[in-house]
Amino acid sequence: MLKLKLNKLVSKNIIAILAIVTLATTLGISPVFADWDKTKYPNIEGSIPIENSQNYSELTQITLVDAMTIAENNVENSKSMYAKLSPINGYLVYKVVMTNDNHEYSKVLVDAGTGDVLYVTDAKSFDSNKKKKHSDNRHDSKHDSKMKYYYKDMTPEQITEKKKQFKEMGEAWKSLSIPDKAAMIVHFMQMKLQWDTMSEEQKDEKKAEMKDKWKGLLTASPEEKKQKLEEFAQSIK
Repeated sequence: MLKLKLNKLVSKNIIAILAIVTLATTLGISPVFADWDKTKYPNIEGSIPIENSQNYSELTQITLVDAMTIAENNVENSKSMYAKLSPINGYLVYKVVMTNDNHEYSKVLVDAGTGDVLYVTDAKSFDSNKKKKHSDNRHDSKHDSKMKYYYKDMTPEQITEKKKQFKEMGEAWKSLSIPDKAAMIVHFMQMKLQWDTMSEEQKDEKKAEMKDKWKGLLTASPEEKKQKLEEFAQSIK
């Protein structure tokens, strides 16, 4: 998944690799997404009022692709990396995460009815989370611990190579078209819902299936990484 501090995403199985690619699995999230719902937004007014407990999946008037495209058109020199529907201050919006070449991210609130941009956060560096109090950094500490475990048997050279592979994966994701990103985001959101209802045996089968599908992805060349992601996106559309 991305220049969203990929070197902090880790797990021992292939589901974590998919988290890196899609930002949407159960076993690992970046600091940006750990901080996803902590952002304080102003009192926006959207076009679709909603209750937090309301089923809002069919209320939107624009698509995920629309929202990500609108966000890119409103944040200069940035790419949309992830988006989801959310109720904010009683209105239905798409929250879109953007990232730029300076390793900064911002969030854009797009009205789910009109497509209007309701709010854009200031750009924030990925390392800024380290400046928070320790009590606010539980997610970062957890990922740091996982990262140490993941790298514990590697040489410094192997660690450098692995981080390079993660960075290339991020670049591959960033270079995808918005429709391809959106297709995979939706797919893995659906997988997440299915995952929560699976038995342990079914989860093991799914892990094996995905491990076989994505075998060799991290060690592939940058061009091959992008090609494999594009092929997968086409297969699920």
